[in-house]
Amino acid sequence: MRDEVKKILKMIEESDITAEEGEKLIEALGTNQGEVSAQGLPISDSSPQFLKVRVDEEGKSKVNISIPISLVEVGLKIGAQIGPKFAPEAEALKDIDLDELMQAIRDGARGKLVDIEDDDTKVEIFVE
Repeated sequence: MRDEVKKILKMIEESDITAEEGEKLIEALGTNQGEVSAQGLPISDSSPQFLKVRVDEEGKSKVNISIPISLVEVGLKIGAQIGPKFAPEAEALKDIDLDELMQAIRDGARGKLVDIEDDDTKVEIFVE
């Protein structure tokens, strides 16, 4: 990390960036906050363990599950193939690049993937 800080300080010295921009970059190095995957999801040092799904309706928890990441890829592939047979609305999954999503998770992406609020229903899907 010292090399990265030296590069940032050199950029400030050469007026490539402002001191404030340099400060933000150095802070991001210490916490990995500014680091994102190619898919735009935050990166973490430790590999994610669970995909979590929470659904609340009218202020009450309806779904709260944790799925081991090791099972997610298999489940996504099966769900994308057979889902539309049981629920026509699952046809929308065809537009999601599941391979890209799984690669981001394997690369260490963490945080919320989905955050939807509609009237009295809230859906959150995230990786921890």
